Amino acid sequence: MEQPEGFATMSGNEENIVYKLRKSLYGLKQSGRNWNKVSHEHLVGAGFDRNPVDHCIYSKHVNNNLIIVLIWVDDLIVASDDEDLMNQFKEGMKCQFKMKDLARISLFLGIDFNRSCGVIKMNQKRCILKMLDRFGMKDCKPRATPCEQKLGGHQ
Repeated sequence: MEQPEGFATMSGNEENIVYKLRKSLYGLKQSGRNWNKVSHEHLVGAGFDRNPVDHCIYSKHVNNNLIIVLIWVDDLIVASDDEDLMNQFKEGMKCQFKMKDLARISLFLGIDFNRSCGVIKMNQKRCILKMLDRFGMKDCKPRATPCEQKLGGHQ
């Protein structure tokens, strides 16, 4: 990182000046850790419990309803069995942080999400096709098993 033009880099007695950042800047090594700390403190302060096995997952029970928040770097997935509870959470987050609501999830980490009739179906077809293309195998014939069926047994 370099100082913007017009800022002094040396003091009057020829010593280097050090500038202290008051806010974490996106892209710095520590910014991810800072965001994790701030988001954790906010969620715990709002009554969420962090999952002891996966620290990216937070949950909260409100009356007979459940809200789950998954954090991946700077993306959040919010799920709840009560839409009002989920909307309240989103509004609270918008008041605290600059964020966009991208509506219903359709793609996340290479996983496609399709929702219908109360069921969420997930697949990685897009990711697999991209991988096949990358390794020049897009036009290969699909097989149920990757090896010959008559190998390994009596012939």
